[in-house]
Amino acid sequence: MLTLRPINIDEHFDVCQSFRKDSYFCSFGTLEGFKASVKDYEQKIRQRLADPAWFYRHVWQNGEIIGQLEFKTHSFKSGYGYVHLIYLQPEYRGIGLASQLQDYISTHLLASYCKGAVLSVSRDNPRAVAHYIKSGWSYLQPNPKHRQTDFWCKAF
Repeated sequence: MLTLRPINIDEHFDVCQSFRKDSYFCSFGTLEGFKASVKDYEQKIRQRLADPAWFYRHVWQNGEIIGQLEFKTHSFKSGYGYVHLIYLQPEYRGIGLASQLQDYISTHLLASYCKGAVLSVSRDNPRAVAHYIKSGWSYLQPNPKHRQTDFWCKAF
């Protein structure tokens, strides 16, 4: 059974950084640009943990952190939240857990009066794209910040 808890940044920042690094590599096939992407990451998490519009959660199973969620109750699309990260360690992918995590996100965003969510996914990560299509996400538009990524959205 999965348990989701707010991230304890003092004890688990190294885990956050490791998960972000693997996610970046899965998205882009390289670590070039990774350091710039996590500049001030710890400070951002600390600041946002105190903001009820932001959700930083570690995914626990059998006493081990196996994943991480980062999402917020707002985005550029009116009435939609934004998912920054859905991460599972490699050995936990492809067994249905990501769908459970998306359910968690949608439950919390709905409770915050969001009618859907937006996320950005790399075209170079076909496994993620296929998962989002299967899970009911729809292509929205290119992401102007990252030429390899597109915005996708899902109404709840």
